[in-house]
Amino acid sequence: MLDKKKKGSKRWKKILKSKQKQLIKIQNQINDILHKQTTKLVSTLYKSGVQTVVIGDVRNIRQNIDYGTTANQRLHQWVFGKVRQMIQYKAERLGMKVVLQDEKYTSQTCPMCNNKHKPNNRNYICKCGFKYHRDAVGAINIRKKYLGENQVVGLMASPIGIRYEPNMQCSL
Repeated sequence: MLDKKKKGSKRWKKILKSKQKQLIKIQNQINDILHKQTTKLVSTLYKSGVQTVVIGDVRNIRQNIDYGTTANQRLHQWVFGKVRQMIQYKAERLGMKVVLQDEKYTSQTCPMCNNKHKPNNRNYICKCGFKYHRDAVGAINIRKKYLGENQVVGLMASPIGIRYEPNMQCSL
């Protein structure tokens, strides 16, 4: 609608003001959701007795990449820095330590046999028979990198936000 009006006219200014108001409303909604989700995450971790929160370090993901116009735009709109900062200050306020861990190839490496291959969809399937969600594989490998372990010990809870799949459940 802005393109159809003469720049600087009353109607153009009115539409611009309406657009800015809508963008502010959307940004406030996004911030509200981020605050609620990070608060829930940190409080859940605190109640579980977690003392260290390890976050995958993706600060340099936007440099030297070209995935096409749409994918690049989505990467540049990604709010990972804001989420990391929210988790960090909320965790530190509760006395928890926050550590950034390099996450190169974590969703492409099998946690059982260390075989590397790129998954075609959201599920990671390895030649050794290991099957799991690609993001959960990344979380397992980030944990392994932080702890310096070669084998996964114990069970990990399913990541929040994953659609229900029977193989994603964690039995205690």
